[in-house]
Amino acid sequence: MKKLEGWWLHIKNFIYKQKMLFILLAAFLTAAVLTALLNLPGLMGGTSEEITVPEQNGIYDLTGAASLEKAVFRLPPGTSYYPDTYLAPENVNTSVPESIDRYKEIRSDYLSQRFVVIVPDSSSVYTLTFTLSSRHALRVFVNGVLTGQTGKPGTAKISTEVWENNITCNASAKNGKMEIILHSAQFYHAKSGASLAELRLSKSGTVPEPYFFARIKGTVIIGALLCAAVLLLGTYLMLFRTRTTLYFATACIVMSLREFLQSQIWTYFPISGNLSFMLEYLSVVLLTVFLSLYLGQYATGTFLRCIQYTAIFGSCAYGVCIIFGDSVFYTSVLKYYQIFLALCIVPGITGLLLKMRKPAREQGAAIFGIAVFYLAALYDIVMYSDIFGDRSNIPVAETAMLVFVLAQTVSLFLMSNRVLAETKAAEHTLEAEKSALESLNRLKTEFLSNVSHELKTPLTVISGYAQLIFSLLSGSENTAVRNKARIISSEADRLALMVGQVLDVTRIEEGGLLLKKCPCHIDELIYQAVETHFPILNKGDNRLEINVKLDLPDVNVDSDSITQVLVNLIANALRHTAHGVITVSACQAGEFMEISVSDTGTGMSPEALSGVFTRFRAGASETGTGLGLYICKYLVEEHGGIIKVNSMPGKGTTVSFSLPL
Repeated sequence: MKKLEGWWLHIKNFIYKQKMLFILLAAFLTAAVLTALLNLPGLMGGTSEEITVPEQNGIYDLTGAASLEKAVFRLPPGTSYYPDTYLAPENVNTSVPESIDRYKEIRSDYLSQRFVVIVPDSSSVYTLTFTLSSRHALRVFVNGVLTGQTGKPGTAKISTEVWENNITCNASAKNGKMEIILHSAQFYHAKSGASLAELRLSKSGTVPEPYFFARIKGTVIIGALLCAAVLLLGTYLMLFRTRTTLYFATACIVMSLREFLQSQIWTYFPISGNLSFMLEYLSVVLLTVFLSLYLGQYATGTFLRCIQYTAIFGSCAYGVCIIFGDSVFYTSVLKYYQIFLALCIVPGITGLLLKMRKPAREQGAAIFGIAVFYLAALYDIVMYSDIFGDRSNIPVAETAMLVFVLAQTVSLFLMSNRVLAETKAAEHTLEAEKSALESLNRLKTEFLSNVSHELKTPLTVISGYAQLIFSLLSGSENTAVRNKARIISSEADRLALMVGQVLDVTRIEEGGLLLKKCPCHIDELIYQAVETHFPILNKGDNRLEINVKLDLPDVNVDSDSITQVLVNLIANALRHTAHGVITVSACQAGEFMEISVSDTGTGMSPEALSGVFTRFRAGASETGTGLGLYICKYLVEEHGGIIKVNSMPGKGTTVSFSLPL
């Protein structure tokens, strides 16, 4: 048992090391299985026997056929045709045909063909299907009667509306004979003019409708692509707004549009044939652009980025030719665009595979889908080139497209799950860091509060003893001691004011600073602040002026808070002024009381003004905490007022605030 486990572990390690090789092998096997399944007899409705009947002496004779019940008769083009002519039933015998041997020499944008078919049963209804190599406008007459028409055949491009490369209609023989005239017009493609059609004839109802299974398959592919697009758009809108998801959802929509056109389902809708012709070419451009944008998530190197942008800009240039140019022009340029795409795709995918030798899960799913689609496209190119002979061509790329879409959808969901897991992990990390920071902030606030409380009491004691010494000592011999005592008291009071500011900030952060409002006289608050603190804080020999009218109305404020605002503003003015004037003013301005503190000090620069109300602001004086104006702003705004600063370097500063009456 242990030996088997060891072998299994060895195999897993080998697969992991050679992951890219196994992904490419799985893609090759998937493409091979799809090719085998699509080429199984009867899978696409090909159960009917097909019999080729050549023209003999201008007539296709089916009277010798063993059975018309389950067979489909293939009638290749006859030996003659009518170039640049719409053959009318009434002048069949007078018009001069051209030999089919000169078909390649004479380019005709519109022509007529004649099929004279002899059938054994005149009473039966027959299904006639004409198939050409490219899109045409077609019209069918049987025994002189217009039987079917697709598009609008004309004698010039402006009067012609191109349609599909086939037309199916039902008709009966007349006296065992069907005189069939086909008009075909093709002015839109540069490679060739109108082409010669071959006719497939069968009894009506005995075999499935031509192109029925192709349209059923197209409907299934369109449904699957649109479901994937809706799912991806929902993921983009509701979960992850990643551009790669949006690019691939748009690519799915473009793929469904292309399948809608190629499977001929568009013919059931009121769409212009000329528009569908242009959209079929434009869909290639759009698909290249959006797939290049989507695969850009894997283009990590300069080389791959250059290929990506080259493919995008080259495709956009060809798209402009399609939208604004003539169809003959952009179909003539098509072969150069195909070469351009090949030169971008082959080195681009090769470089992509070399870059991701050990891909992650979502990258592995994407590479698998890319490889399947790439191999299927190569198979179709080889198949249509008829290297292995002229045989029925069943494309594989259309079905491989479903595998590609499924693989890319799985890749996007794996990527979304990874991004979601990373986002959740980042959220958990941020939550943990947020909790840690909140805890540290709470501890810091508690520490500052405790320190402020502990410092305030001894500072008060120091100031008190200094004032006591100042009052007890007298006489000229004690002048120096009295001056020292006054300085000690002044500095202790100033330090107590700073400690009080720190304590106020902690209360603000904790939400514990409550206001007790009552009617107050603003002049009393101003004189109280000035008398208490101006003498202590005035170290620059400044002069004080108070301009307060005596008949001012009362203001409903918290007296302690407004006094603190005034003290902080006066302290700031004194700190930045020497031998100047400090002016405190108050006046009524409408519904507000305007109070201002001005100085003639150093002033502030515009840069310093921008952060003047910030805590611990840069450039704050070394002798202050940088908290005074922050506390003032908070207290004024809590009263419903506004505070502002005006200052000019060298000319002083004015701080004014308003309080509602």
